[in-house]
Formats: sequence, structure tokens, C-alpha cells
Amino acid sequence: MVIPMDNMIKENEKRIERFDAKFYLENKNYAIASALYALETTNEIQKSFFKKEENMTQADYTLKLYALLQGLFVSIDSLYALALCLTKSKSFININANKDLRELKYIRNDVVGHPANRILHSETIAYCILDTSSITQDGFSYRIYTKDSVQKKDISILTLLTAYYQEANALLDELYHIALSNKNKSVLEIQITNVLDAYYLDDDYMNKLELFIQTYRKLYPTSKRGQHRIIWRYEIILKLQTYQNQDKEKMQVVYYCIGSELSKMYELIFQTKYNVKLLKKIPSYIVSFYRFMNKNKDLYSCLSYMKSMDHPYFLSYLNQIYERVKKNNIKQAQKYLDMIKEAYAQNEMDLVYALALPIKEYKRK
Repeated sequence: MVIPMDNMIKENEKRIERFDAKFYLENKNYAIASALYALETTNEIQKSFFKKEENMTQADYTLKLYALLQGLFVSIDSLYALALCLTKSKSFININANKDLRELKYIRNDVVGHPANRILHSETIAYCILDTSSITQDGFSYRIYTKDSVQKKDISILTLLTAYYQEANALLDELYHIALSNKNKSVLEIQITNVLDAYYLDDDYMNKLELFIQTYRKLYPTSKRGQHRIIWRYEIILKLQTYQNQDKEKMQVVYYCIGSELSKMYELIFQTKYNVKLLKKIPSYIVSFYRFMNKNKDLYSCLSYMKSMDHPYFLSYLNQIYERVKKNNIKQAQKYLDMIKEAYAQNEMDLVYALALPIKEYKRK
């Protein structure tokens, strides 16, 4: 069922008002107050965008579009700020799991942020030209020019706003619940510690993980993967559990990546790294990749574009490293990168993220 846009805007307004920004301001909690007032302001921008007006010129539509895109950008930043204040963790929510909202930052930077000097990657400068005649309340289009190509993008405003309000309204419900309940995390801290202890002792960590997730969902009953990194990482672990391969070295990579995801979950609860005396041996495929990078420091710039699997040039830079590995005949590093490339080709993005996590954790020398 499609929910009318004005209904979603009104629902968002109600959820923001429940927090009572004036109360936080009077009690000098400026961090929460500023986030709530910003959300109120940007919601008014969205409301204004759809207001029916006569004698609108193309300049009026352009002005409204600029305000809309910047407002949405501020809205998302304010949601993260609100989550940080209430949970002490900016990673508590994961709006970027939503594909449409992930694209928003790129669209905003193309159209509003840096249209005359858009750096797409380390060597290519792009120029973005908005087709002002295309702007309506439903959408707009623009072109991205580089020396080698011209790419047209058609953007649905309704799709962007629907994605935003569905995520924002659900998140505000959860954050309001947290603000009221102020649940004690001591049980979660004990349980996630038990999970990591079991993993590093080669014990049955999965049963302990399931118990932790059950407790977590009781404390945060509306939690789902798009909004909570805990749930998101749990589902990534389940995906890794299904990975099957005859190559034992590859399965060691998978097991190592499971440990990395568990450690990230621990960090989300404790806001500090898990302290372990008996570290797991790093798989030979990953060690081979690290050694290769140590000897090929000119490829360091590629790593910056591989921090996010949804980056437009993630695959391009992965392939650049892969071709050098292949050329140098580094078999183990090549097999590790093969795992990531195969997952990418199958559109298994959770696997791509998990398997590429050791790349993000590589420490440059």
C-alpha cells in the first residue's frame, strides 16, 4: 500500500514533537534540542516543496529543489546526531543500509555540493549540470560530464522522500522508546562478552550469539537490520555461516571475518575494542594480501575508495589491486580477492562487506 506523501510528512512531524525539543532546550541539553529543531525545520522544507502555488517559475522550482536536497542531507545528519546523544553511539543506526538514502549523498553532492568540481576518483574530475527545465514535484534530471563520458541521471523525488520518511519515522519511534526506557545495557554487555570469549576459545559461540540477539530484540522490539548495526552484523554472520567451499584456506578467511563482525558488535555495545590475550591467527590469504600492500604502497590511494562497498568506484579500485596481484603472481592474495569479486558478481553485498573488512582494517606502513 502506497502511503500519501502528506501523511508521511505529518507522521514525521508528530514523532518529532513527541520528544518535546523545548524541554531539552530548557534543561540545557543543546545537542538533542538542536537535532530536534533541525528535524522540525527540514520537515517544513519538505512540506513547502509540495505546496501548490500559482505562477511558479523555473527559478522557483530550482530554489525549492536546492532547499529540498540540502534539507534531506541535514535531516539525515540530525538523525545520526540524535541517535548519538541518546545511545552514545553514532553507529547505533544504519541509514546507509537503505539504497535510496545511500544515493542521496551522491545526488546532493552532484547537484548542490560540488557541481563545477566533482571529484569522482583520484584522477577524474567531473562536472554536473542540472536540467532546470526537468524539475517538477515528481523528479528531475541532470548529467555528469567527464572527459570520457556523459551520464544522464533521472531522479524520482517521491522515491527519495518515501525512503527517507519510512526510515526516519521508524527510527524516531525507536529513539523515542530508548529516550523513555533508558534500558540498562549491563545484560547485553555480559552476553556479548560471553559470545566473544566463546569464539576465541573455539567454543559454541553461535548459541551464545542467539541468546544475545534475543535479549537485544526484547530491549529494542522494533529493531531491524536497516536501522540497527547490531542486527545488520548478526545477519551478516548468518550469511557467512552459509558460505561453503572446499578450499580450507578460504573457510579460514570466512571464520576470521565472523570474528571481526562479532568484535564490531562488541564495540557497538561497549564503545571500546574487545581485549583478548589469545588472538586468532590471521589467515594466510589475508596475510598474503597485507604483505603485497606493504610492497605496493602506490596502491594505498585505492584503499580509500574501498571503505564502502556502495561507492561507485569500489569495484574499479578492487580490480586495479587485483590486476597487480595477478600480474605479480601472488596466488594467495589473488584467491582472497577472488572471494570478494565472486560475492560482488553475485550481488551478495553483505558478503562483500564482510569479506572486505580485513582490507578496511589493513594498517598502512
